[in-house]
Amino acid sequence: MTPDALEDFLSLSVDLTAFERTDLLGTGLARQYLAKVRDACGEDVVTALLEAHRAARTEAAEDGARPDPQRLDRALRHRIFSEERLGPVARNVIKLWYAGTWYGLPPEWTDSYGAQPAAETSTVTAASYQEGLLWRAIAANPPGAKAPGYGAWARPPAIEDRYLKGRSHDRTG
Repeated sequence: MTPDALEDFLSLSVDLTAFERTDLLGTGLARQYLAKVRDACGEDVVTALLEAHRAARTEAAEDGARPDPQRLDRALRHRIFSEERLGPVARNVIKLWYAGTWYGLPPEWTDSYGAQPAAETSTVTAASYQEGLLWRAIAANPPGAKAPGYGAWARPPAIEDRYLKGRSHDRTG
């Protein structure tokens, strides 16, 4: 795995999940997740996905500045989510980060693009469940892991403002 591929995967994952790079790195799972996507989909699909993401960011940027969020959203929908080969993979990357599970791709996808031995539904590592972004998104601890401490159950989970303001988690296409 090249450092560039990992950086490209992190950049893609930031745009797909609406979490910051440091949040993703803090899970300690970026390398394993990229390896899982490669094993499940093949190198050519991962390369195409990362290239489409770079193209979407370039399309959304004006004069070399940071990409405009609305333009980036449109570019991602056009270049990735509406594309029959890349869309299901991108959706699975989102689910992988949020739930810590790689879900098997639809049969139509595997019929068209080939089934890989690692493509079935599976948990990547034992830490995947605990580090799932869904727990951070709802400001809760994963049941059965990362105990919050005595009496924490007395307070309801509260979604932090930073995850609500100006963020769109609906990247389903």
